Amino acid sequence: MILEATASMKEPCCQQVKRFSFYCLILGLLAFPTSSFAAYFSGPPEVLAALQFNSQGEVVFDSQDISQSSQQAQADALASPPAIDPYSDEAIEEGDPFGDDAENESDFEEDDPFADEEKEIANIPDPLERWYNRPVYAFNDHFYEYFLRPVAQTYKDLLAENFRIMIRNLYYTITFPIRLVSSLLQFKFEESGRVVSRVLINCTLGFLCMVDVANEGFDIKPVDEDFGQVLGFYGIPSGPYLVLPLLGPSSIRDGVGRAVDALLNPLFWLVPDFATGAGVTAEQMVNETSFYIEDIKALKEGAIDPYISLRDFYNQRREILIDE
Repeated sequence: MILEATASMKEPCCQQVKRFSFYCLILGLLAFPTSSFAAYFSGPPEVLAALQFNSQGEVVFDSQDISQSSQQAQADALASPPAIDPYSDEAIEEGDPFGDDAENESDFEEDDPFADEEKEIANIPDPLERWYNRPVYAFNDHFYEYFLRPVAQTYKDLLAENFRIMIRNLYYTITFPIRLVSSLLQFKFEESGRVVSRVLINCTLGFLCMVDVANEGFDIKPVDEDFGQVLGFYGIPSGPYLVLPLLGPSSIRDGVGRAVDALLNPLFWLVPDFATGAGVTAEQMVNETSFYIEDIKALKEGAIDPYISLRDFYNQRREILIDE
């Protein structure tokens, strides 16, 4: 032990920096963005939850409500004059009974939110699915179920949500160079200005950068940019789908982007040693996972094949972010 310590003291400074950078790069690549598992899933519609079904799967209504509604409908029919038959000659002479003439159709198209053609997003190729991606996905799932989820659930029970949000805001503010550089490389100067403004406001008025005063007080929305989006902006294709150990869904292009993002992360250069960096990354991982435990559960219970659902939603989400 003494000889090893003496040898490490004699090690040149440049070699120590290189070794430190290598460890930090590995640590950055092992950052676990658990939010990607369920960031695109919402709860079931309330109207479906309000319906009642019998054993055959048919909707059951209250007979008293049906009788009251039928009586009311009969009373309204007697009180109002009979409507014109829309298929009769009289109705046709008065005009289009269905309102589907040319003028009404143009008005409908102007109000139709789905009238614009949406860009069709091609499926991401997955040649590594059988022999690599699915085994790694299974490993990540076991890691989550038997380690990360119990720890995150206990963490969630012990810490109030407001405190966990403050920790999330702190990490988000520290990593602002990733979003700033990525915005500038895509010539998104408005977003770059928002990044700088948010940092200045939250670091001065936001209680050590832990309160998002910029958003809550000045309506300056957060920016979601990374180097993977920069590569997509310049036309670099995503390449095959790739599931990274502990990292989750990615692609060849986004994997390279993650490595650059790790170098742009100030924590890469500020952590004094590997143990401290691992502790910071683990805390960030657990804190972020605590927000998505129920969403991940809903994904697994609702999807026929969670692997395919996660892959498709990841691909669609990344393409949407690049096009924005």
